[in-house]
Amino acid sequence: RAERREDIISWIEKKFRVKQRYSFEGFEEEGLILEGTGSMVLDRENQTVYACLSPRTDPALLDRFALLRNYTKVVFNAIDQKFNPVYHTNVIMAMGKHEAILCSECIPNDAEKKAISDSIHSTGKTLIEITWSQVLNFAGNMLQLRNAAGDLYWVMSSSAYDSLTYEQKTGLQKQARIIH
Repeated sequence: RAERREDIISWIEKKFRVKQRYSFEGFEEEGLILEGTGSMVLDRENQTVYACLSPRTDPALLDRFALLRNYTKVVFNAIDQKFNPVYHTNVIMAMGKHEAILCSECIPNDAEKKAISDSIHSTGKTLIEITWSQVLNFAGNMLQLRNAAGDLYWVMSSSAYDSLTYEQKTGLQKQARIIH
């Protein structure tokens, strides 16, 4: 919330075509928060939002977001190795056009783990599992981008890249190039 700057939001709205802006800022006074940048991982193509519950992901606001955007929700609980809630979904999960990255060892509930896996597989995406050790090296924080020519890229830190196995890198590079 401290990082949110109206001047930057206004600049973006002037530079790019913004179809709709949803503002949940008024709920902050009630202690309700939905940090869209990290608490939700979106599969825009399949209109699905993945979110681990935490103080930064209020379930009521998540319901509101899903209703406004006509998204299906896949909600789960995730913990670190000290049993603390994972604050942001994008620390343990990333979504691409053909792949989804997930650290399922952070999800203690088998039914929630299965719901995520089933949802991802129902879209035809390949699920690439990462470990907690890789999460600590920011492997969950990768992002897939597309250039003007339509080429796909996985963008990640060198720390994340170095933590990936040969098989994981090969899986990511089937449909996209890696930039680190």
